[in-house]
Amino acid sequence: MVMKAPVDKGLPFLGHSIEFNRDALKFSRRLQKKLGDVVEVSILNERVTMFSTPSATKHIFLDPEDNFSSKHGWEFSLGPTFENGLMLRDFDDHKYHRGLMQESFRRDALENYLEIIQPRIDGWIEELKEKESFDLYENIKQLMFNVALELFFDEVDESRSAELNKLFSDSVKSATSVIRKPLPFTSLKKGLKARKELLQYFETKAEKIDTERKTLFSELVKTNKQEGGLSNYEIAEHMIFLLLAAHDTTTSTLTSSIHFLSTDREFCKDLANESRPISCTNISELKNGHLGEALFNEAIRKYPPVPFSPRYVVRDTEVEGYELEAGTYVAVGPLVLHNDTRYWDNPEIFSPRRFEDPTYQNEAYFPFSGGAHTCIGKFFASYIFKNVVYKLVDNFDSITSKEELNINPSPIPHPRSDVKIYIK
Repeated sequence: MVMKAPVDKGLPFLGHSIEFNRDALKFSRRLQKKLGDVVEVSILNERVTMFSTPSATKHIFLDPEDNFSSKHGWEFSLGPTFENGLMLRDFDDHKYHRGLMQESFRRDALENYLEIIQPRIDGWIEELKEKESFDLYENIKQLMFNVALELFFDEVDESRSAELNKLFSDSVKSATSVIRKPLPFTSLKKGLKARKELLQYFETKAEKIDTERKTLFSELVKTNKQEGGLSNYEIAEHMIFLLLAAHDTTTSTLTSSIHFLSTDREFCKDLANESRPISCTNISELKNGHLGEALFNEAIRKYPPVPFSPRYVVRDTEVEGYELEAGTYVAVGPLVLHNDTRYWDNPEIFSPRRFEDPTYQNEAYFPFSGGAHTCIGKFFASYIFKNVVYKLVDNFDSITSKEELNINPSPIPHPRSDVKIYIK
């Protein structure tokens, strides 16, 4: 028997957009308690059926019959600022683009990237040694942008750093804005202007980039110089999306993890002991850093970088007995699953020890999406993460904070207000 999902219409005209944006986890739990694991809501004036079970999430991510469009799903939420990024492509088109991009994430390329970013991270450590405290989120955000300068841009004049940072920040803000029309003075209007300028920057640089520099940008250009490769404009579109994927998600993961380290001296000490024999440019050694991996895994459990994944329903279908109409949307929420007491012990507690056994698996764990759209940079993200936390605990005996960290978990996890970290 095919069922229809129960409907909660929310506020007139506004639906659930404001409540979802304010606290998506609290909102989802309220509806889950009221109507169960499947419910139809209204987000940005669109009908969205939300599923909150591991089996439905896995089915929708794997999408064996190509019933769900990632491109159109993300278009209505991310908007046109990140148009034609890898996550905003479907089926054969997505497979073709991903195949060409995958070459830039091969093992030797990743080790080259790690070599390139070391001076930036080492410089950050030296700057911290001159301080007694720092504002956690803003400091990490700047560090990650500086890392991005090395990997994603081509020989940037440091005087242009602030300009490029603003363009990128305007792009990200537009993606998370509730107002979805490019009206004057809106975030979306600024974001589209920033996209235009970034496209011009990357397309122009791709024409004359030194492909021997071994940055991610140069690797992507080199791969696509062959016949049948991506155009410089397509490369520019991918670079803008990769900036979003690499920068803000790593920033949020490091923010919650470093704050945890400030609260657990024993784990911090154990992590420092693990870090000392490890070379931060050797992937084999980084992979063997089990406590670093456990910290990373717990951070993306508690606050998954992509807390919700929307899909557009291409044709009438059903999932676990629930009818889905073509032209509507479906969404799965790793954030909801990762904080569900049915699948996790004390999920509200940030506890890396739950992942200390590297063989541990959980059916409700989806930090990097799944199926064809599994995050292309997930391994590199963990290597950058370990670089930062290992060097932090290796250089400071004391990492403390006097404030609680209050994270808004969506649309991209970020603190509601910054906190200070004290170091010695």
